[in-house]
Amino acid sequence: MKKITFAALAALTITACSSGPKFQVTGDVSGADGKMLYLEASGLEGIVPLDSVKLKGEGTFSFKQARPESPEFYRLRIDDKVINFSVDSIETVQIKAPYMDFSTDYTVEGSENSNKIKELTLKQIRLQKNADDLLAALRGNKIGHDVFEDSLATLLGKYKEDVKVNYIFAAPNTAAAYFALFQKLNNYLIFDPLNNKDDVIMEGYCTHLIGASTTHSPMPYAPRIFITLLLKA
Repeated sequence: MKKITFAALAALTITACSSGPKFQVTGDVSGADGKMLYLEASGLEGIVPLDSVKLKGEGTFSFKQARPESPEFYRLRIDDKVINFSVDSIETVQIKAPYMDFSTDYTVEGSENSNKIKELTLKQIRLQKNADDLLAALRGNKIGHDVFEDSLATLLGKYKEDVKVNYIFAAPNTAAAYFALFQKLNNYLIFDPLNNKDDVIMEGYCTHLIGASTTHSPMPYAPRIFITLLLKA
């Protein structure tokens, strides 16, 4: 009798632990019959696999995971193609994409932050292409080093101003703003307080988050990161 009671209690405990708030990611990937789709968490420690499914037919999928206490970043991956999105208090995110242009031609419903992250991703892709075009022109002796450096600085300056005004300062407490701060060009941070003293946005953003963290900021882990960066700068 005691064994039965203990087993029942254990089962109830497991059920209680697994029945907390969940978020769900649903959608479809067209043209991906037989492909593996992965759900991964994207954090400071790196990429963590969470779940996967082998797509069939129309490519419909559905993932469920424990809802995070504060906004977190996740991604869908198929082969080497990635879609980044965030989850906060939302319960369901719907993502639809074609296999061929998985990373760029997708749609998101149920998460405004994830739509902003898509906008930033597309902007970064265009920035990278423009930088690559300049480098190709330099290597092809179509422009000199001075023109290359000036053109790249102008290109990067316009990009940073756009992102600062329209994504970071416009909504500094959002996951999209945080995502913007860690975008890269040629694998280097676009906003880099360690090597560029002009990136005072880091200090302003950090100060804002420190103040907000005392009133339950949705990004409570962010201030520690920026304090570390600023102390090293």
